[in-house]
Amino acid sequence: MGNVITIMADFGLGPYGWLTDDSKPFPPVGTNIADSVSGFKGKFSVSAVLHKDFAKWVTQFENEYDNPSFDWKAFHKTGRKLSGRLKKEIGHLATIYYVKPVEDPNYKEDKITLI
Repeated sequence: MGNVITIMADFGLGPYGWLTDDSKPFPPVGTNIADSVSGFKGKFSVSAVLHKDFAKWVTQFENEYDNPSFDWKAFHKTGRKLSGRLKKEIGHLATIYYVKPVEDPNYKEDKITLI
């Protein structure tokens, strides 16, 4: 079984990283392993710069998700770029997916992206 990390903004202390394995149902959202306070926990160590950028990104979501003028396209573009940086940092340790949060009015369009 391989590790699967899902990047998806959520509420709380800025959770954004979820770990499961490739035997679980799709979409692969499992145990929270990364948030804006602690960064990544466990064996997936990432740079301080990447953690800071993820924290800024998920905090923007928590603060603005219900603003009618929130730019969801720009938000997802940034989320996918951050997910790509994560993939470069952790390499073969996990498969990375980016998943739109359900708060996005258009979350069903291109809901899941393999990074």
